[in-house]
Amino acid sequence: MKRFRLAVFFVSYFFCSFPHCLADEQLFYRSPTMLANTKSEMQTPGFWISHHPSPDAVIMDAQGIDLFNTHIRDKFKSVKDFTNLAENFSGDDLTKELRSKFEEIKAKGYFLSSSQPASDLFFQDKLSNLNLTSVPSVIEPEFGFVLRYTAQRFLPTEEALYEQPGDWDFDYLQNNALQLAEPVVIIHKSFDGHWFYTMGPTSDGWVKAKDIVVCTIKDIEEYLSANAWAVTVEAKADVFLDAQLTQFDQYVQMGARFPKEKKQDAQGVVAIKIPSARNDGRFVFKTAYLEKDDISDGYLPYTARTIYKQAFKLLNQPYGWGGMYGEQDCSRFLQEILGTVGIVLPRDSKDQAKVGIALETFDSITPALAETQKKEFFRKPVGGVSILTLKGHIMLYLGVLDNRPYAIHAVWAYREPIGNEDRVHVINRVVVSDLDLGDGSKKGSLFKRLTGIRVFSK
Repeated sequence: MKRFRLAVFFVSYFFCSFPHCLADEQLFYRSPTMLANTKSEMQTPGFWISHHPSPDAVIMDAQGIDLFNTHIRDKFKSVKDFTNLAENFSGDDLTKELRSKFEEIKAKGYFLSSSQPASDLFFQDKLSNLNLTSVPSVIEPEFGFVLRYTAQRFLPTEEALYEQPGDWDFDYLQNNALQLAEPVVIIHKSFDGHWFYTMGPTSDGWVKAKDIVVCTIKDIEEYLSANAWAVTVEAKADVFLDAQLTQFDQYVQMGARFPKEKKQDAQGVVAIKIPSARNDGRFVFKTAYLEKDDISDGYLPYTARTIYKQAFKLLNQPYGWGGMYGEQDCSRFLQEILGTVGIVLPRDSKDQAKVGIALETFDSITPALAETQKKEFFRKPVGGVSILTLKGHIMLYLGVLDNRPYAIHAVWAYREPIGNEDRVHVINRVVVSDLDLGDGSKKGSLFKRLTGIRVFSK
């Protein structure tokens, strides 16, 4: 297999929420197309559906999912209910939050895209742009809609910071990505006026002002109270501005939802309502169009069959740290899939690992006992939709074959022991793998690093 050398590149066993740096120089290898212990037939949802004990059993109905989402919002501050927000926000709290995040980033010793360390001058400029002196004691928020897929940043800048020179796919200022029609609360503006600090549906951060149209809370409430929804069910659904589907506007990821317009202009086409900005910058709703095959009329039924079919639509899709490049990391992968049935998950894997019901936990017991319990757990069939949790990573459990548990997940790389060192194999996509991946490496296999197994239900 051809190998290649990347100067001072950064990779951890798996990247999701908290990657870790390797040595100063590291050999990297392409991962094989078919990972060890996998077969071609495993690359389809039907194979795993046939191994599930009850693939068509409804895990939660619409009412149950509403209650489940309420529980998630109550437990995690990051997940917002835009129909029940505070009227005002504390300026002191915001100032402390922004300054704390700034100091945390500054202390990390990150590098610029020039491969030079981020200087004091760089941080002085970013601190000034935080515009902290203009934060009032009581913040009266504004509201808005996202106009297009856009990055949500930890600092108000497009400049990137990397843990090591050459880490181009892992920008530590990338917090999340927001897409068309997501509502936001605007609670602060940068000094240069080019950035809004926003509270999004599942995360907070800086977004380019040009990617948001300011509206009223009534506009958001009207949008969210629609009776009929088109929910995107493909990896990427194209949004057009004409019913003939020739004027491409942008694409949206799986799990997005839009109010349906009553009027349908062409067969096989669905008219939807999206937010827009007029020439003078003022908010207005406008009509756009989706191909009918790309959407579901309302949410899909929450069954194992649904989740497996949706997950495999993302098979081999590129990995995207924090939503970079319009793609998904491990936690956004789950957000997109579960979004098709109406479940709103937290953004980070560490929070997703606290959602639902714990079937087993292994992180607080001895390694020997944990290994025994893990083996015992995987000897029995598991119904519903199960999630496998690790520190900094999360996966959708598929089932056991020949005594090997398998999962589908968005992953950057895995390690393979070569002598006293580890060889890094770059995957950089959504894959099916068994839990022996990484066995014998310094990080250990997925199985060894497994901290728990959960089901996403109330």
